[in-house]
Amino acid sequence: MDHKTETFLEYKTLLFSIAYNMLGSVDAAEDLVQDTYLKWMEMRPENVQHHKAYLVKIITNKSINYLHSARVKREEYIGIWLPEPLQQSDTQSFRRVEMYHALSIGIMVLLEKLTPHERAIFLLKEVFAYDYHELAEIFDKTADNCRQLFKRAKDHLGQGTRRFEVDIQAHEKILQRFMEAVSEGQMEQLVDLLKEDIVLFADGGGTFIPVNRQRLTAALRPIYGREHVCRLLISAVPKLYQAIPEARREIAIANGLPSIISYVRTEAVSLVSIELEGGQIKNIYVQTNPEKLKHF
Repeated sequence: MDHKTETFLEYKTLLFSIAYNMLGSVDAAEDLVQDTYLKWMEMRPENVQHHKAYLVKIITNKSINYLHSARVKREEYIGIWLPEPLQQSDTQSFRRVEMYHALSIGIMVLLEKLTPHERAIFLLKEVFAYDYHELAEIFDKTADNCRQLFKRAKDHLGQGTRRFEVDIQAHEKILQRFMEAVSEGQMEQLVDLLKEDIVLFADGGGTFIPVNRQRLTAALRPIYGREHVCRLLISAVPKLYQAIPEARREIAIANGLPSIISYVRTEAVSLVSIELEGGQIKNIYVQTNPEKLKHF
């Protein structure tokens, strides 16, 4: 292995993490990492003073360009667009920021409010701890410009991206109680678990699941409020599992948090992730688009 390839591999996971959190797509992030490698191999190392900064600049600019070109596709997407979940075998990789660091589904949904440049600066500053002088070099702007863009991004996001330690065991316990209440139709137990202003987001990408001669599709708009979310879950989920008795569920780590993944034989058909606040569920994210579950 030559020295240039060794240098690239040293930062490959960081580059993937930046691209994935920018794009919300595993395949697209992997493609941009490959494109970055090809461009890196064309360069003469002696012409690059800081290898890491150069590689980060390439992947960031490629991600920004991708988001600009993907805007029309996002606008034409059927129903709610959620980022493709990223599966990990455990949570230890999240101890080091340069490993496959995936933001939660909830925060990635919030980041959709930002322009591509705001999103890039927010991620590099807030998640990967770049200072304003480093950002200035990456974006060919002044440090003050980067500071203003970061402040604008924070203002757009409000308090939704406050970072806090997640108790994985407590999260998994509530997740299991939630799925038991839903699958067994226990309305009272489910009500206790949900915040009054809960929101459910479901991404089916226009696909459907046949159930008793009917087509079960993801809701095209978010479902707001405890009463409406409870009614939907209690009526739909038990019927689905009765209609598909061979379905099995297990816990999977997706975007750093325990989630419930359902399989029919070897095919992943749904992934349910939750977001907690004060010991109750404040958001539910349901992914049923088969294209976004193929890596599971």
